[in-house]
Amino acid sequence: METVEGIGEVLRALDGVPRRLQTKVLRRGLRRGAALVRDHARQRVRRRSGLLAKSIVVASSRGSGRRGVIAYRVALQRRGWYGRLLEYGHMKRGRGQKAKGGEARRAAAREASQGAGQMVPPYPFMRPAAERLPEALSVVGDTVRSALEAGELTR
Repeated sequence: METVEGIGEVLRALDGVPRRLQTKVLRRGLRRGAALVRDHARQRVRRRSGLLAKSIVVASSRGSGRRGVIAYRVALQRRGWYGRLLEYGHMKRGRGQKAKGGEARRAAAREASQGAGQMVPPYPFMRPAAERLPEALSVVGDTVRSALEAGELTR
């Protein structure tokens, strides 16, 4: 877990602010931090048509089921489904061919690892972008701090 220096002071200052204004400022800060990670992922991804880069988005995670939790995530939209194939690598197969489950799939994986199959190597772009989380957390802290200093939370 990453920590940011001075974030405790910011959170203590937020305690005296009405809940609605707190969430407004925290949402803005979290969205800016997530946008930083999203932009880094978009820079790293391979581009042919640009569809995969466009499908990397910041999404609100309101459906977490926990009350009072504010969260944003950087994810692929449905149209960029093939991004996970690039991220983790996959086995190349011809058109209409698929590996059956069970032992046939394990045998194919063993064969591919020994060099007989055509294994497409992974090309990670989301995982390296996630390494920018400390920088994103500092953006969140700076956004909240600037809102406190500007007196935005007293309105």
